[in-house]
Amino acid sequence: MPYINKFFDDPLFHETVPGLSLKNKPLGFIDIGARGGVLDDVAPLAGVTAALAFEPDKNECSNINENSSENLPYAQLHIAPYAVGKIDGSARMNLFTTPSNNSFLNVNRPAAGRYNITTFTECGTEIIPVTSLDSYLFEKLSGEDYWGELLKLDTQGLEHDILQGAQRTLSERTVAVVAEVEFFQMYVGQPLFSEVELLLRSYGFSFYGFTKMSYRSCRQLDKRDTLGRERVLWADAVFFKDPFPGGFFTGQLTERQNHALFACALLLGYFDFALEVALKSWAQGEEIERIKTFVSNCAAFPPDDARSALLDLARRVEENPRMANVEIGRFVDQHRFTWDYDDVAKTN
Repeated sequence: MPYINKFFDDPLFHETVPGLSLKNKPLGFIDIGARGGVLDDVAPLAGVTAALAFEPDKNECSNINENSSENLPYAQLHIAPYAVGKIDGSARMNLFTTPSNNSFLNVNRPAAGRYNITTFTECGTEIIPVTSLDSYLFEKLSGEDYWGELLKLDTQGLEHDILQGAQRTLSERTVAVVAEVEFFQMYVGQPLFSEVELLLRSYGFSFYGFTKMSYRSCRQLDKRDTLGRERVLWADAVFFKDPFPGGFFTGQLTERQNHALFACALLLGYFDFALEVALKSWAQGEEIERIKTFVSNCAAFPPDDARSALLDLARRVEENPRMANVEIGRFVDQHRFTWDYDDVAKTN
């Protein structure tokens, strides 16, 4: 888990324009499919984040509430015992021995069998209450206009339906989305990445990258002695309402939306984009240096830390040469989604 309130604890944050804005009105974060706890990525700004977690399992709702209250001091925390979908109502959920796989969709059994995925043993069904995001936010929480600035969706194939039921939220409030997207139909009829991306693009969102990817093969070769490629099954994808040239958003972000977009870019590790948002919208005079220093503090990773990590890798490989391919691969996996370094001169 990221260091709790890492960004919030920086004294510079409280002097910045977005820092003052978020202290007055917290960042409205919604975690749809919160089993296991609210998304860790928001932890660095927990003190100015209002978290709304949707989780239809009532026992899991209690666990989330207890653990989050203890470990993450959110500005606000609400737990909603609903599934989120396209429309209000109820639906039959398929339950599995691995609860994180529970879904309203049926498992694509031949596909799961092809890759020997064994976590879909059925253990019954349950009728679950369903709400659309728009109806919950604009009816039940109508007095709080910040909910939905950042959305996280992890709902076993229902992400596209949820977004279809969030048209007003996406249009009026949301500036960033983190969604689990699929490249392989693990559930029958589930929409894939291309359909989710097209839907979000129609609301002005630009796909920025992945924070996590899951690969699978038939595992017929020993990874200790071979190199190869595997099929990507799913990923966590990041989308921003990018108002600059090359982005798909053609409107004008409000001052508040710029502050929320800045905060979301920081939380998701897009530090250069966060700086661009600030410098092209509100940052003037002393605020420019304040923002530059604050973003640099957020992004800081001392070269000595990288050196230590590399030396530790070398030590593990030296101690167990048979696992060299695996250890190096894991090291690469840990750094896969950070900067690209092709634009850095070798002599720097």
